[in-house]
Amino acid sequence: MLAKTDAEGVRAHNRRVVIDQLRRSSVSTRRAVSAATGLSVSSASAITAALIRDGVLIEIPDDERGLKRGRPERRLGFEPSAATVAAVKIAVGEMAVRVSDYAGQPLAYVHRTMTIADLDADRMVAAIADLVREAEALVKRAGHPKTERLTLAVQGKTDAEDGRIVWSPAMKHRDLVVGPKLAQALGATISVCNDCSLMPEGVRWRGGTNARDFAFLFIGFGVGMGLRIGGRTFQDGTNSAVEFGHINHVPGGAACRCGNSGCVEAYAGDYAIWRRALGRPASEIIDRRISDAEIHRLAEDARKAPGDARSAFEEAGIAIGYGLGRLFTIIDPLPIIFTGVGAHAIDLMEPAIRKGIAESSIAEQGADVPFSVEEDVDALVFEAATNHALAGIDERFARSPGRHAEAAE
Repeated sequence: MLAKTDAEGVRAHNRRVVIDQLRRSSVSTRRAVSAATGLSVSSASAITAALIRDGVLIEIPDDERGLKRGRPERRLGFEPSAATVAAVKIAVGEMAVRVSDYAGQPLAYVHRTMTIADLDADRMVAAIADLVREAEALVKRAGHPKTERLTLAVQGKTDAEDGRIVWSPAMKHRDLVVGPKLAQALGATISVCNDCSLMPEGVRWRGGTNARDFAFLFIGFGVGMGLRIGGRTFQDGTNSAVEFGHINHVPGGAACRCGNSGCVEAYAGDYAIWRRALGRPASEIIDRRISDAEIHRLAEDARKAPGDARSAFEEAGIAIGYGLGRLFTIIDPLPIIFTGVGAHAIDLMEPAIRKGIAESSIAEQGADVPFSVEEDVDALVFEAATNHALAGIDERFARSPGRHAEAAE
């Protein structure tokens, strides 16, 4: 006979795997849930029935039921009104929020172009709260509940435990403790995360995404990485994942926005590529954001003929390749998904990246790893931050089954 705590643990685990399977398929049936999770059909049916009674799942009408022979299985999906989550993205000169329902469908989006560099913690919290309330006003009219969880995706180093932005290239102030004050202002659970560390969450439930190990490599205003290892998104105690862009590439080399010299980012960030292509001093710090249009023009120049623009992309590729080679001496080589404006010039950088990996790794291991590109980085960050918030809601529903908990099997 299972002890009560053991039974509760098994029950929570079973509910969790059922919810996770529904996330992966969006719409499913009891028999499909059983096949995918290994639960018996009776257990899958009991669990989904309890989740329906608890308001977590719904049965979706099938418009073709009358055209099918026999008794078709009823399809299952998430109850959209079970919870509401928000994803906030902060970047240089802008702030945006997307509010979504429990099924993951966007309900409202609000974007604001604004100067955030000089904001202290209180003004940052006020700006975010105002943005979220504006989006919530749209959601409230649609009859959805108040935001329960919010994930804040920000460039730079974050501290998850304190809800703190330790450092960001988009801000002059450091150590901005925003999580607790934002939670109080909005009445929601707040997660403060590095945007790149979140990126693997963007493909957490996508159909056909079966790779357990891969990395997202962002090339844009900075250079950042998110890792998925063993089927789990890697996050350290500060939620900053790996500071890939600040691996030292050339000791005493080009100036990086972080204040150090010779970082990978100082050769591969958009400002570094722009600086090198235009023949600017390697010691110059470029404060402004280099527009996507400028990088695209440099890439076109590089494709047309040899010159400083092509050299800039090649040097960026070498820096990234050496960084990856060093990474592959610590962990096994893994597929790389490039995103950000720099990813649109991967054709210019790929040969140099692979060369850098071969020259810096043991026995050239990793030089042949698969490369791919995720085109829309903004959509990726919003999807990742939304998934992160939804996963927290899923865990609550798994652990707090309510009045209709089924017997653990």
